[in-house]
Amino acid sequence: MGEHPSTDDVFHRLVDCIYESAMDVAAMPAALDLFSRYTGTGSPSYLIWDKLAERARLGVTPHGCFTNASGMPDNLRAPTHLPPDYAQRACMAATAGDTTALLAEPEVATAAPLFDCRGLEHGIRLFDTSDVCVLMSATPTADHALTHDHRQKRLAQVMPHWARAARMQHRNFELSGLASLGLASLDTLDFGVMVLQADMRVRYANSWAEALVQADTNLALDNGVLRARPESLQAVLLKLLDAAAHGGRNGASAAGSWMHITSGGQPVPIIVMPLVSRQPVEGPWQLPMAMMLLGNSESRSVLDAGVLTSLFGLSRKESIIAIRLAAGETLSEIAEREFLSPHTVRVHIRDTLRKTGTHRQSELVRLLHLLPGVDLDRAGVSSVAQPRAARRAR
Repeated sequence: MGEHPSTDDVFHRLVDCIYESAMDVAAMPAALDLFSRYTGTGSPSYLIWDKLAERARLGVTPHGCFTNASGMPDNLRAPTHLPPDYAQRACMAATAGDTTALLAEPEVATAAPLFDCRGLEHGIRLFDTSDVCVLMSATPTADHALTHDHRQKRLAQVMPHWARAARMQHRNFELSGLASLGLASLDTLDFGVMVLQADMRVRYANSWAEALVQADTNLALDNGVLRARPESLQAVLLKLLDAAAHGGRNGASAAGSWMHITSGGQPVPIIVMPLVSRQPVEGPWQLPMAMMLLGNSESRSVLDAGVLTSLFGLSRKESIIAIRLAAGETLSEIAEREFLSPHTVRVHIRDTLRKTGTHRQSELVRLLHLLPGVDLDRAGVSSVAQPRAARRAR
């Protein structure tokens, strides 16, 4: 027969579960269930409350995780408010692991003792900022074998770990959110971005890079590894990546190297450059990496008309003229395509310069080339020049 785990074994298993739940929310129901059994409490819950939106971001019970307020149990839909001074000291004490000082203060004990089951019943703030707070609650179980003092002692052991885990979880959520936003912004670019290890294993690729690799006969992804055909191209890419990844880490390579492949009869430039962080990221898990930029060989304009309207308040006609100007068309070509006189085109350009804060056409073009690029057709502009008489006959 197997031996029953000792109290210390259960405690250490609970602590492991608490910190695991900080990394993976899916592990939190099991941690709450183990907490309930170890401390002799019932109906444990964990709530992340958004102060600005006044709604729950996450609610957890031993029965599952809830991110939709309508599906949350009633006790998770709104937090129990505690005195501000108490909340601040509770977080500080839990962070430092010092529970005796708070328990000894009569005014705090009267309000809601930090590790008393009555305090848990009203909700304890594990983590508190100007925009979010993390609360935990539970109710005492009368028929549990633990005495009140014994329960207090166990709560005093466990709650500081919940507080530390809440801080870790908040930081992880912040970093994950920033990473998601950064990756989403890279997907708006109209050229390919890849982050690769020196062995050509792809750690990240934006949507355009993925599309290019899928469509190109010279490149392929094989189990997460970038492959190039023929072998001579593979050797060149490996050499460029190795120089950028290792040279960038050693500070020996400040600039990138480039080559090009031919896709659909069009040259696709490939730039490989060191990927060096502004902050040190050296460590045993940090592998040498480099960034690869893959140019867009498709014919395109510079930006979407809607982008210009939202950023600068341009009219649709002004936006289209600006798009054509940035694409390299002359005033006469723009006038021909848009059924306008050259004078009217100049007036539109003058107004566009004023609205964008630029003074010359060259400044305007440089500004427009910094903005997101899309197809002319997607911008609502015909990319094919037609004789004026033919267009009038439509």
